[in-house]
Amino acid sequence: MKPVVHALIRKRAEIVGRIQAIHAEAARLVTDLDHLDCTLRIFDPAIDFDDMPVKALPPPNAAFRGEFQRSLLEMLRGSQRWQTTDELTVKVMVQRRMNENDLAMRVTIRKRVGHALSRLRRKRVVASRKAGSGALLTWKLTKPDAALEGGWRNGSG
Repeated sequence: MKPVVHALIRKRAEIVGRIQAIHAEAARLVTDLDHLDCTLRIFDPAIDFDDMPVKALPPPNAAFRGEFQRSLLEMLRGSQRWQTTDELTVKVMVQRRMNENDLAMRVTIRKRVGHALSRLRRKRVVASRKAGSGALLTWKLTKPDAALEGGWRNGSG
């Protein structure tokens, strides 16, 4: 078979695996909800579940203040070699369960990674140098014991 066909078959298998995992998670959540509803009915047999509010979930890739930079620091702590912005971008995307083959998303995340690393460089926590003749940078931790401050998005503790 041709390499393209093999790649498409692998991609299809990945998508089917994701769908199966989501179905399994949905089945588990339905069972949990059923158990919770039964427990609520013990305390209030006349409860009306249709009138209950539904809590909106935060976006799956939301990060609290400083979380993104702390995540990058951990990635840099785990390696003694210089790492490119692209390598760190892929690690972030894998960590957040994003499709690292989605080029538009990869560009967006690479920009976020670059900005976060630039902020860390200004704090003298990381150092950068050019990787070859292009614009690609490599990064290395300069203060392994660096800890960042930060709480929720609004800055409160």
